[in-house]
Amino acid sequence: MKLGWRSLIGAAIMVAANSTPLWAGVVLTGTRIIFADGQKEKTIYLQNKDSYPNLVQIWLDEGDENLNIENSSAPFVVGPQIFRIQPDAVQTVRLRFLGQDQVPQDRESLFYMNFSETPALKKSASDANRLVVVFKNRIKVFYRPKQIVGQASELSTHLQFKLHRQDTQTVLQIHNNSAYFANVKSLSLVASQHLMGKGVAKALVVKENEIIAPKSTVQWPVAGNLVDKQHIRLSLVNDYGVLIEHELPLQD
Repeated sequence: MKLGWRSLIGAAIMVAANSTPLWAGVVLTGTRIIFADGQKEKTIYLQNKDSYPNLVQIWLDEGDENLNIENSSAPFVVGPQIFRIQPDAVQTVRLRFLGQDQVPQDRESLFYMNFSETPALKKSASDANRLVVVFKNRIKVFYRPKQIVGQASELSTHLQFKLHRQDTQTVLQIHNNSAYFANVKSLSLVASQHLMGKGVAKALVVKENEIIAPKSTVQWPVAGNLVDKQHIRLSLVNDYGVLIEHELPLQD
């Protein structure tokens, strides 16, 4: 089979985007899964928005996205694992957690659910000279124990920020004292407006699309010019996938 240069470029673009839901025809209802301790199972809904049927395969992992359904050891049972979904149809998938004795009970644990989709082509179509692309999506799954202290909505009040020098570099140290993962969409250092004069306060982006584990400390390098009297502008993703903006102080 020979592919023209336009087909090869198109293939490269689609493969590069294979973890982006925008390109995929099969989509999950919601942006994340919260599995509360005490639930027997969690029901998940997948919808096929393509005009043709797809074959879907689902598996979970503990953080290594290179694992597949054969070698993943995540303590979940999902059913069905492999199924065919018709155009515009919705498939129900049931997720059960079997690892209560394998995870901490004072904080959240993070897993990932993967689902891949392949067009369910007829033999005559699959024998033709066409390019078949497999899409893969990856969704966060948070296991939330009963004994956990505090509420997820109070997470921002348990984050502490401090600037310090490390060798020749400025570093922002963040301590997450909560029992929840902090899903950071973006974090910026913002100078006080009275120091910047008239206009909008200047913001220096430090990190985007990061996650901070519970009861942990991270250190993020700060690139750019700093001034005195700055504060943190933090955008967190909540349980519903909604961005919540916070203005938080720096520690002295």
